[in-house]
Amino acid sequence: MKEDQVFYVGQKAFIDKDSQILVLNDSLNGELDFPGGKIQEGEFDFSKALKREVREETGLEIEVGDPFCVWHWRLPPYHKNSNRLVFLVGYRCKYVSGEVKLSDEHNGHRWVSVADYREVDDQSDYFGALEKYFNLARK
Repeated sequence: MKEDQVFYVGQKAFIDKDSQILVLNDSLNGELDFPGGKIQEGEFDFSKALKREVREETGLEIEVGDPFCVWHWRLPPYHKNSNRLVFLVGYRCKYVSGEVKLSDEHNGHRWVSVADYREVDDQSDYFGALEKYFNLARK
């Protein structure tokens, strides 16, 4: 019998402000990222947990909408839990208030639209989720 695999569950916010989505650059590897993170032990209100993560990472207040996408990736070698599988749920979110003030986890940001999202790094594990978001938005 194969040993059970332990994995993380995380949430990512696709924050819509004037039909543009907030895209972040990861400080450690410069790759595409979105605000959000792992659900912490004791957090059972997932919407509240995602709002907390977004506030910590960006300083923004959001309204959390419906999930639209699930994907997974493995933590990179430089991570303390390297090679651990992470399942991520992408949520449609609406910008409510605030100015972007990045935490140390990210070193850059931009707002991308359906017209220019293909200019974002399409090698990232996260690009497929961004593409799915904009494909759904066009319908």
